[in-house]
Amino acid sequence: MHKGVSRRAVRPAGQSSDDLDVSVGQVFGGLYRFLYNKRVGLTLILAMCALSFVGVMIQQMPAGVRDDAEARAGWLDQARGVYGGWTGVLDFVGAFHIFSSPVWLATMALLALSIAACTTHRLPLLWKAAFRPQTHVRPRFFDHARMRASVESPLPPDEAMEAARGLLERRRTRVIVDERSGGRGLYVDQNHLAPFGTVAAHAAFILIMVAFAVSSVAGFREEAFNLTVGVPEEVGHGTGLTARADSFTDAYDQETGSPIDYVSDLTLMRDGEEVARQDVRVNEPLIIDGVYFHQASFGIAAVVDITDEAGKTLFEGGVPLQWATDDGAQQYGVHILEEQQLEIFVISAASGQRVPGLQSGQVRVEVYPLGSETMQDRAVLDPGERAELSGIEIGFDREQKFTTMIVKKDPGAPIMWIGCALLAIGTCLTMFFRHHRIWVRVSESEGGSRIKIASPDQTDAAFRRRFGELADELARVIGHERAAGCEHTADDVTSETAETAAVGGNGKKVG
Repeated sequence: MHKGVSRRAVRPAGQSSDDLDVSVGQVFGGLYRFLYNKRVGLTLILAMCALSFVGVMIQQMPAGVRDDAEARAGWLDQARGVYGGWTGVLDFVGAFHIFSSPVWLATMALLALSIAACTTHRLPLLWKAAFRPQTHVRPRFFDHARMRASVESPLPPDEAMEAARGLLERRRTRVIVDERSGGRGLYVDQNHLAPFGTVAAHAAFILIMVAFAVSSVAGFREEAFNLTVGVPEEVGHGTGLTARADSFTDAYDQETGSPIDYVSDLTLMRDGEEVARQDVRVNEPLIIDGVYFHQASFGIAAVVDITDEAGKTLFEGGVPLQWATDDGAQQYGVHILEEQQLEIFVISAASGQRVPGLQSGQVRVEVYPLGSETMQDRAVLDPGERAELSGIEIGFDREQKFTTMIVKKDPGAPIMWIGCALLAIGTCLTMFFRHHRIWVRVSESEGGSRIKIASPDQTDAAFRRRFGELADELARVIGHERAAGCEHTADDVTSETAETAAVGGNGKKVG
């Protein structure tokens, strides 16, 4: 070949380009092998742990706050006191809502696929071990198995075999005759469905992740849905509901002063018509169409109205004074005018606090450009008073109680409960109902017959005890079937593992 001439793959004559393409089956086969790879699964688990750590260590923004520009601004303002200049960066990368971020959902989906691939890859082996077990083992297995014992019997081999089989069946075990040993071998096991507990547990993990994803995508949870008494508010989230707190009452312990009960008289409307009404307490939510309204907290709101220069109403309702200054002397709420790009802060003295220039019952209104910390205008208002600030007019009507509801819709909850039940079942099957196998072989001996039993399974105290009891019962029952005084012995049960030990957990013969 001359220099400068490039090498090319030459297509054999008569071979079409379709023959060179990778088949869809090969692509999916490669993807399947990738997903059930243990290293891939471990990497995904570690990634989930890392994301969970971020979500635990960094304060998470409630879902209802993310969808409300006013609440979002107030929440981020408080977060700046903790994270400082990093607040904007953390908000941009989604660290404040990690559990509903695309990265979290994608990682969770890959982990669910990996668990499903690992389970389906292992399922044929479990099925074979449970329903088509290895019934035949080589003779020397009985000399080298992890646990073994032998019983001498005066009975002929065939009679000893029948006696042993009857005894084992009475012990509520599954008994299968080994035909390859001429009918003188038995395979015995107990809890043969127990290994499927891992399948149930893996399915449970997948269902739990599916439930989480369904709730993240189709559900919502608003931790702070504030209702000023008498002022209706749209619930949003596609519910079509409007909520109104008709009244709010709270009761306190006379000795300690701590609240012992608080109740909201809550009315829900759809298209102007009342659809539900109930006294809502902490543990007595109002439920409609899968949407839950839980009583959470309460406080004081300032009822204000805001108009522009033309007299058009920009806002009319309550501004919950739900935030507090660092010294705790003042409480405030925020309302955002998106079109005017203004933030309206309504501030009052906290209960029992004295603030210079701000008397009890008064509010101070401060106007800021949206996203700025430079105050543009301010005024102190008495109830019923109005002031013109930065091209808008703000009127303060009165103080009024507000109640805070936790509003949530969790369509993934039923799936979650099914997953939790499967996890409990799978864990119990795996931990408390272990699959134990025993092989039995009857052979002719000088005095009649010899019954050998052996098991390669990992030993635990309970199985070791049952194995010993079985050997003793075989010696007692079969040894006394014929004339009394006939010699019979039971070797000590041992847990030594020979180098050529017999049948492994995958059903293959060894040694």
